[in-house]
Amino acid sequence: MKKLIWPVLLVGTVLLIIYSFLIGTPLEIHLATRWEIALPRVLFLLGSFLLNTLFSLTGSYVVLFGSVSLFLGALMNLLEFFFAFPSFFYTVKLIFYVAGSLLLLIGIFRVFLKLKRFTLMFRGLFEENNDMVIYYDPSGKIVDVNPAAEKFLGYTRIELLGKTIEEISKPGEERVLFQILNFSQNGIKTLERELLSKDGRTVLCECKLAPVYEGKKIAMIQEIARPIDDIRKIEDQIRRERKRFLTYFNNIPVLSVILREDGTVEDVNEAGCKLLGVNREQLLNKNWFDMFHESFPHETFERSFKEKMVHEGTIDGRIIRWVFIPLEENRVMVTGLDITELKENLTSLEEDKKFYQLLLDLSKSLLSLGWNDFVFKQYLLSLGEVFGSKSVALYEKKNGDFVLTASLNGSFEEILSRIPEDIDCENRMLRIPLEYETDTFAVLLIGCGKTDERLFEMARLLKNHLELIYWKLKGEERILWLAERDSLTGVYNREAFESRLAYLINLSKRYSRKLSFVFIDLDDFKRINDSKGHLVGDRVLKEFVNRLTSLLRKSDVVGRLGGDEFGIILPETDRTGAEILMKRIEEHFRESVPVDGELFSVNFSYGISVFPEDGESVEELLKVADERMYMNKFSKKRGRENV
Repeated sequence: MKKLIWPVLLVGTVLLIIYSFLIGTPLEIHLATRWEIALPRVLFLLGSFLLNTLFSLTGSYVVLFGSVSLFLGALMNLLEFFFAFPSFFYTVKLIFYVAGSLLLLIGIFRVFLKLKRFTLMFRGLFEENNDMVIYYDPSGKIVDVNPAAEKFLGYTRIELLGKTIEEISKPGEERVLFQILNFSQNGIKTLERELLSKDGRTVLCECKLAPVYEGKKIAMIQEIARPIDDIRKIEDQIRRERKRFLTYFNNIPVLSVILREDGTVEDVNEAGCKLLGVNREQLLNKNWFDMFHESFPHETFERSFKEKMVHEGTIDGRIIRWVFIPLEENRVMVTGLDITELKENLTSLEEDKKFYQLLLDLSKSLLSLGWNDFVFKQYLLSLGEVFGSKSVALYEKKNGDFVLTASLNGSFEEILSRIPEDIDCENRMLRIPLEYETDTFAVLLIGCGKTDERLFEMARLLKNHLELIYWKLKGEERILWLAERDSLTGVYNREAFESRLAYLINLSKRYSRKLSFVFIDLDDFKRINDSKGHLVGDRVLKEFVNRLTSLLRKSDVVGRLGGDEFGIILPETDRTGAEILMKRIEEHFRESVPVDGELFSVNFSYGISVFPEDGESVEELLKVADERMYMNKFSKKRGRENV
């Protein structure tokens, strides 16, 4: 842009001159008599040209264009002396004058604003600087100070003004004056010196002395002094901390090594030498990865210069946890902790956790679903995983023989040729006998690759746990049996029988099926009790029930409703089917029942009610069957009387 100014100025001048000769009317000029008019116009033109030259050196285009406008206006003013122009020519001249003056005023105003901004910036730096800033005149007297100088030296600004550099310097600082006197030869001076505070305390400072020139003459001397007492204290503390670090480094009971960026060993502590099995001299300045390449990846080492890293690696089969701590000067401290035993313990704890979780889950399943092969089939794989085996089998005692209930990967009858009395390992198979009331009711077989005390301890815990659950289930089963069964005959008691009947009625109602109920009453059973006694009568009742249940289906339900009264529930059976069954039972009991070497004739009367024809509730079916039973009994008695 600046390069275009001069061509524009030249073209404008040429055009104005050509325009004057073409349009203007030449005037008769007598310079000898009118030079006092022409001279100011020439000087004005030269002045505007000099302004153009001056402003072309600045970076302000506003004042530059303003000076160009003034120059063109001055040129038109000079041409008026030689030519007469149309009226609009004077209007253009006025526009050039006004535009140039405005642009110059705007430019000068902007310069003043910038100067004010620079002044504020300087004052801000001067006032807010944390370092002391002191200005001296060439004779060494203080002419200005900032607040930091007041703070550190303990003087007010008024007290410091006029003091000499010797008065605020520690005695013997003559070299400072020598430095000042030689500014013209050597420029800015940097030195350490001690300033003297108002209370006589010395302040060690790092100082920079710089001359401020007016032309070639030194007008002032600026001193920027930074107190370094605290810095020295910090440096001393750093030295102490480094000494302490080296003491810690050499005495820490874990491997510690300092590595350079290229992987070479700068230092290693005694614990590291012991763990690595080498002397310190064998490691210093050697490349770590050439000697222990399996310890940790080189990529991890490179990243450790930017951030703290943790990595687990191995050395000679030992598991080492490495911690990388970046240090200054492109170094890193690597500490290695042998965690082999810790890992083994954690692995053992994790295995124990899985084992106890398995016991918990197995217990929940057995207690909720009962002791059955379905539950064990679900947990064989988990048992194998906990014991580290692929072969698991459970044998349960049924009718005197051990039968395979559940297995994983085969059966092992040959191993059960002899039932163990306690936990043992035979043919690489762990045998765990399960006992209930001194009798072995099951044997759990688990393959074992290796046997140790921990394996046998787990087996003992599993054995005790399963035996306890089995004992609990059997106990609950016995309690339930006692609660539901008649203690003499073993069939359902009245309360349990009626509950079962209600359940089967609802089931038949849901699926629209028939259900028959039979009420049985033994005929003249009192005669047996009176003649033979109640003990014999009880044995006759038991034998009757045993024979009765042997003639029924597994789905049929028998219950004792009173002394010699019994009920039978026949699911999915109509009246015809019930009548056929009862005729067959009557036919069976035509033969006498042997009890204790005697024969007893057991006769009975019965009544049948059918769901839903005779009722849809327990009470209705019992009532109808009871009435029909008495009708049957009465008809039989009347028949005997007629005979």
